[in-house]
Amino acid sequence: MKRWLGGTRSRLTLAHGAALAIAILAADIVLFLAFSSSQSTAADNVLRSQAATIASGIEDVNGQISFGGGDLPTETQQGVAVDTAIVSSSGSVFRTPDQALSASTLVQVASTARRSSSPILLDVRDSHGTPRRLYAESLQSGQGSDAVLIVSRSVAELQTELARTALFLGILSLIVVAAGMLLAHWLTGRVLLPVRRITAMARSLSEHDLHRRVNVEVPPDELGELVATFNDMLARLEASFESLRRFTADASHEMRSPLALMRSELEGTLARVRTPAEYQQVLRGLVDEVEGMARLVDQMLVLARADAGALHPAPTKLDMADLLHEAAARWRVVARRAGVRLEVEAPETGTAHADPDLLRRLLDNLLANALRHSPEGTLVRLIGRRRAGGWSIDVKDEGPGVPAATRPVLFDRFTRADGARSRDSGGAGLGLALSRAVAQAHGGTLELVDDAGPGATFRLFLPDVPVAARPDATGGNGALPRAASDR
Repeated sequence: MKRWLGGTRSRLTLAHGAALAIAILAADIVLFLAFSSSQSTAADNVLRSQAATIASGIEDVNGQISFGGGDLPTETQQGVAVDTAIVSSSGSVFRTPDQALSASTLVQVASTARRSSSPILLDVRDSHGTPRRLYAESLQSGQGSDAVLIVSRSVAELQTELARTALFLGILSLIVVAAGMLLAHWLTGRVLLPVRRITAMARSLSEHDLHRRVNVEVPPDELGELVATFNDMLARLEASFESLRRFTADASHEMRSPLALMRSELEGTLARVRTPAEYQQVLRGLVDEVEGMARLVDQMLVLARADAGALHPAPTKLDMADLLHEAAARWRVVARRAGVRLEVEAPETGTAHADPDLLRRLLDNLLANALRHSPEGTLVRLIGRRRAGGWSIDVKDEGPGVPAATRPVLFDRFTRADGARSRDSGGAGLGLALSRAVAQAHGGTLELVDDAGPGATFRLFLPDVPVAARPDATGGNGALPRAASDR
């Protein structure tokens, strides 16, 4: 991860440097072209102005060309050195002394100017290889001849100035790019500081350090969101590990008690010779304990499958009235023995799509829970109603209700409202956790409803949209083992 961050910082720095270099290069090219164009235009304007001045003073007497009775000027009024030549149609050349351009070059340029309908500007080199800029204009119109006026000047200094400008821009650009890359490298390091801290913490974290959080002051942008997301992930991991730890500890405790009881029974039985009837009595007691442990193991396996997303209902079309009356009929004997009345309220018609075995186990858990906590002479009601988008099924009792301290963890594994309750009277505390897992597997919900009356009301909501039928991960029809009360 450290190498990745280092590479990321380098890549970001190089990317910023490349972008800055491209932008500066484009700016340099624009500036250089603008400067070069302005200098060339200025040089051309000097040649045009000088040509206009000389053209106004040219005299042609019987084919003899002269300039105001004297020599052609060798510099402009601004002091710029120029060479001037007048080439007649006969090929004679009237030029300034020490003319840099040869006679043949001047004649060739004059021929080109005569063929052109407008003055021309050319870049040439003199006999010494010095670059020159020249202006050629035909004097045929208004002068009585077809002579060509040629004015030229050296542009060596201009090219030297342009080269110095290009060198200056290049050096300045390199300095700016280097400074920009250093600044980008520093800023990138500051920006990636929270990421480095997250990396260091992630590398040092173990299951015992999930309470730690990343404490870095960052603005509320993408980095702030990254830090908040990482801290939220740590909080979820901490809660998951704590839940797993409690689950493991509670499961070990729940299984240790029956194992200790069975071992005690077996050791006591083997301590002396007993009658066949006594052996049968001990074995029957052990069978009950083994069945209890088998239910506990099956419940934990189903919860593990639910946690893994492998609890898949096999929905079929169910008549809700028949399902509710059937569930109540299974518990009427238990209710009669406890002195509790069990009533069903359900519409005469109505269907739902759900896994029948899973739904029966869920209702069994809720009814067992309600009957266990209902005092003698009270009423337990099983109510099914149509709601928008699905079915609502309530199981109401008139018992002591759920303590406020237990409500936040009521659907957690191994949760009991009465911590001192024995296993025989209360079960392992997995029934409500399993019931909620079944409800969620159907896309529904199971919750404790706050009613004004006494007791507790558990409400199951089953949506109308059926869950796609898939092979159940429980290894059969998806049936859950029957769980004891969780309150």
